[in-house]
Amino acid sequence: MFQCTALWSDALELFERALTLPGTGIKRFRDKPKLASDREKMTALYNISCCHSQLGDVRSGLVALAGCLEVGYADFEQIRRDPDLATLRKDERFDGLLKRFEPSGMSAAMGFDLSSLFGKK
Repeated sequence: MFQCTALWSDALELFERALTLPGTGIKRFRDKPKLASDREKMTALYNISCCHSQLGDVRSGLVALAGCLEVGYADFEQIRRDPDLATLRKDERFDGLLKRFEPSGMSAAMGFDLSSLFGKK
């Protein structure tokens, strides 16, 4: 168990570091590196959430997952079945978090996420 915990801790450190590295996104200033793209942020935040979940830090895991959803992650089925997020799913705040971001009504029934057309929720 300790070895597994150590691996999740190491992974967490690497994913958090990834958020600080130059990315493939836009370049705001000529003398600065490119920013991380939304997809790069989503990937890092999703994996940070998984690491916190595996380490038993539910609050930090939910915060990272919220950040991932705010950037635009929309694979809610993956979130619901990913074994790495099992600890987060047991928390009473989990469903409320997903409800804030998950499309509902006609757009959800047809598989469309129109929320980006009308601004963030």
